[in-house]
Amino acid sequence: SRGGRIEKVRKNGRAAYLERDRHGNAKRILWVDNQGRVFADSENGGSDSSNTIKLGLGDFIFYSVMVGKAAQYSFTTFAACFLVILTGLGGTLVLLAVYHHALPALPISIFLGVFFYLCTRLVVEPWIQAVLVHPYYV
Repeated sequence: SRGGRIEKVRKNGRAAYLERDRHGNAKRILWVDNQGRVFADSENGGSDSSNTIKLGLGDFIFYSVMVGKAAQYSFTTFAACFLVILTGLGGTLVLLAVYHHALPALPISIFLGVFFYLCTRLVVEPWIQAVLVHPYYV
C-alpha cells in the first residue's frame, strides 16, 4: 500500500489513534474529546513543522506594495518604510515568542510603514529640501 495507516491505541487512559506514514513511522497521535473535537500530538517530540514560523504570500505582497509605493516617491521614504517594516516584523516575532500562539504578521508592520511613510513624506522630505536650499551651519 502507498499510504499510511491508523491504529487504535490507549494513551493516558483514553482511546487514541496513532497515525503512521507509509514507511511505518509514527507521525502523530489523534484523540477526540467529549465534544467531538479532534486534537493531535506530534510523535517526534516537538520538531514538527507546526513549531516553525510561517509567513503567507499575502504578507510579502503587502510589504512589497508598501515599499514599492514609498520607492516611487523618494529614496528617503523607501529607506524609512523598508526599515520600519522589518522592525515591525521583528516586533511581531518578539510578541510571538511571548504569547506562544499564532499572530497576524501584517498589523504592526503595515501600521508603522504607513505612519512613517506619511511622516517622511510630509515632514522629513520638506525639511531635507529646506536644508539643501538654506544650509544650516553649526
